[in-house]
Amino acid sequence: MNRKKPEDQKQVISSKYLTILFIGLFALVTFHSIASAHSPSTLTATYNLDIQELRISISHQVQDPIIHYIFRVQIKKNGADYNTSVYSSQPDPNRFSYTYRVNAIAGDTIEVTASCIQGGSKTTQYIITQDNTDNTGNDTSTPGFELIILLGAIIAGIKIVQKKHT
Repeated sequence: MNRKKPEDQKQVISSKYLTILFIGLFALVTFHSIASAHSPSTLTATYNLDIQELRISISHQVQDPIIHYIFRVQIKKNGADYNTSVYSSQPDPNRFSYTYRVNAIAGDTIEVTASCIQGGSKTTQYIITQDNTDNTGNDTSTPGFELIILLGAIIAGIKIVQKKHT
């Protein structure tokens, strides 16, 4: 009979815990990198045809909006560059809005791209209608993206540990 010695069992257990610890640390580092540089989580646009005003609402959660912020908002009208605004901070660490004068008519397509200073961007399109509706139905949100990646890393780590010890 091939019995394992107590020392061998201790080595298998400590190897298992080290593997789990390594995977956990890897997931934490990956999660932190994703969380520190990320695209805006939401970007919506509304347009008031009567006063020719485009309102952009952005959700971009950061700890310090002076270091990590949406630095550029690009606006295209009917596929052509219309306006690019560059910022040195964001007005709120969570959600904020900017307003722009845009001369447009019903049927025009407005495309807006918001870019993070540390990487990542999000784009939304808005077709101007006669009744001044907004594009919240076309909200380009990505809620919980970081959480999905973290959970995927944890599940993959568990599968690796299970496979290694079977």
